[in-house]
Amino acid sequence: MKQIPENPMGNYAKNLDRYKFVDGEWWYYYPETGTSVSSGNHTRERASTLRKRFDQAMYVNGKYIPKSHPLHKPGRYKSFEDAAFSSLEKYESSTEGQVYVIVNPNFPEWVKVGMAVDAADRLNGYQTSSPFRDYVLNYKWNVKDRRAAESEAHSELQKLYARRSEWFKCTPEQAQEVVSGIVGNYQ
Repeated sequence: MKQIPENPMGNYAKNLDRYKFVDGEWWYYYPETGTSVSSGNHTRERASTLRKRFDQAMYVNGKYIPKSHPLHKPGRYKSFEDAAFSSLEKYESSTEGQVYVIVNPNFPEWVKVGMAVDAADRLNGYQTSSPFRDYVLNYKWNVKDRRAAESEAHSELQKLYARRSEWFKCTPEQAQEVVSGIVGNYQ
């Protein structure tokens, strides 16, 4: 009696009833619609192919990160900083990212204009230092050089508004007007 090899998906296999060992290989059978979102229109796929695709995926805080992201590195991470520290050289040399405007009701006349690889991830970092989790991301722009775009935005904002580090005494809409005119040069 031949021994059936272990399913390549191992502990990651969900919907176990969709896996079948046929013709010497493990196969995953899609629902009756027959559509695999990433592989095309078919009814089954080798479990080993599915596992390879699974192993190439990146998730940050449960959110899928596409391979096109400048810091893509397969794995599951709590934040981009966790992913970055596992590949510090790639993090420091990466220029793509976002410029953002964040506000906090405790500072009603001030807005923060900053840069990050991912503004939502940066917002989560601020929330951990606030017992009320009251920071709000008002605007964000994708840019090819986040450091240069942020620097130029800061220079222009400080010509018009009082500044304390990355905080400016203006409304989010005023900051958005200035920053949106700048980031176009970096997209």
